[in-house]
Amino acid sequence: MAPQSEAEQALQKAYAERLAAIKADTSLTILEQSDEQTTAKIKPYVVYTNINRDRIKQKSCSIFVYTPYANVDKYGHSKTDYQCELLFEYNAWERNIHITVLETLGSESQLAFFDFQNHGLAQLALKNLLAQARANQVQSVDGNVSSFDGTDLAKVQHLFEKFGFTVTIQDEARGLASVKLVLAGK
Repeated sequence: MAPQSEAEQALQKAYAERLAAIKADTSLTILEQSDEQTTAKIKPYVVYTNINRDRIKQKSCSIFVYTPYANVDKYGHSKTDYQCELLFEYNAWERNIHITVLETLGSESQLAFFDFQNHGLAQLALKNLLAQARANQVQSVDGNVSSFDGTDLAKVQHLFEKFGFTVTIQDEARGLASVKLVLAGK
């Protein structure tokens, strides 16, 4: 086994620190993680959420995806706490989740130092949202999509359709659409 480079050690250090911080925060729950380092997809990563019984009463919750990939400063610390956030509202009475924001830091964001789009982070967030929805007997998930333009809308449409959502385009030129997935009976 080859010795680790300084860059690999910095990634592992940043990941370990962020993972410890997430575990220490009682308002957060880890949903999925991969500690492997590969070049195929961004790894290691951790998917975590602030959804819990107390938080559900507040309705608004998030699922976050963090990776140290392209996120480590020269001191081996993470530059940001997460690179993808899926913000949603949970209505326990109607058994519905409404997605309000699905954002992956990218070149359009002032916070971005690396374009994290097209690395599977939004897929991880959506996959874990749907697992939480099924665990809480949610019957439908819906939301509105606003992208930067029609080209970005096509990418967003592909992402949601990959998970079984019906995408209704409202204004392709402005990148506006709505999404819906019925889970009842699934």
